[in-house]
Amino acid sequence: MDLTGYFSPVDIDVWRGGLPKAHAIAGQLTSFDVNGKMPAITPKDIVIVGIPEARNSSNASASFAPNEIRRFLYALSASAIKSNLIDLGNIKNTAKTADTYTATRDIISYLTSKGATVVVLGGTQELTWHTYQGVKEHRESAGVSIIDSRIDLGFDESDFGSSCYYNHLLKEPITNLLNLSILGYQGYLVAQEQTEKIKASGLELVRLGAIRGRFKEVEPILRDSDIVSLDMSSIRESDCPGVLYPSPNGLYAEEACQLARYAGLSDRTSVFGIYELATSADRNGQSAHLAAQLIWHFIEGHGQRKGEFPYTRSKELKKFIVGTSTPGIDLVFYRSIVSDSWWVEIPSGIPNLFPEDKVTIACSYNDYVAASKQEIPDRWMHFYRKLM
Repeated sequence: MDLTGYFSPVDIDVWRGGLPKAHAIAGQLTSFDVNGKMPAITPKDIVIVGIPEARNSSNASASFAPNEIRRFLYALSASAIKSNLIDLGNIKNTAKTADTYTATRDIISYLTSKGATVVVLGGTQELTWHTYQGVKEHRESAGVSIIDSRIDLGFDESDFGSSCYYNHLLKEPITNLLNLSILGYQGYLVAQEQTEKIKASGLELVRLGAIRGRFKEVEPILRDSDIVSLDMSSIRESDCPGVLYPSPNGLYAEEACQLARYAGLSDRTSVFGIYELATSADRNGQSAHLAAQLIWHFIEGHGQRKGEFPYTRSKELKKFIVGTSTPGIDLVFYRSIVSDSWWVEIPSGIPNLFPEDKVTIACSYNDYVAASKQEIPDRWMHFYRKLM
């Protein structure tokens, strides 16, 4: 696939408050240049893709976000980079949004097929659906995590845009999309009808209050995600004013950076996207700078991956079997002796969906402790209900 026709190279006026180029990301990355030379893509590369698309949203200034984020990202320390970092530029402006969506799907599909990890600079968040379409061509039973203060479901299933794209994901069969998680939503911003529909669909819902102080319980969700999509409005206004509908509550900046780092650590995550930065509402580039720091933490996590997906390296896993009071059901856990990460097996009642009719999902040490006390972990039960 020739990517040259899809992209416009970028020329960035780098933030002057950062590090000198020799020590900064600007001095370490490879870019699609103005002479039309497209870098070669190889496995384990991190590839930055800007998608300045905001026409299906009220957040028009999100189309300027990719280059604004780059201004700060390029000035941050290169110490986080352990793989080739490539910036392909921005997807070219198109006559129709549908053309941008198709280009997004095709580009993500191609980069995923090459074994690269993609960092998407949005743009608006409905692009998550099109990145998923690209990834699912190469992944069975994918996982998607969306970090957002709201549930972008809308009230009319025929609508599609940045505030109403979930319906497309909800219609996906389990063979394509095993799990969809929504992290950090705020109950007072979500209609009861939306919450009930989401719960009935078998999604994994984690409220803002359930994240705070319990990051080790959220990490397994991100470890099981092929795509992590972060809406900047999930972060509180004092830390991130540059969004269309700011809220006094939300993730702290440090918490968002920790979630980004967890996504980077996940051997499974192939797309990490930043969306909904409203440059017109930003103050002195504060939110764009934070978005750049989120990406920096993702890159840092990526550099510390252990190669633990798929979960096939049995010599590096210790097996633990916990009996339960339910006849015929034992909980089988695995712990990595390399990373100290935990997984648990879930039986599947859907024929031929998984080898040996079972799937291994990420979990926490606390899930193992709970099982040892004859308490069925919530995450195990969530998947058991979905698969049986």
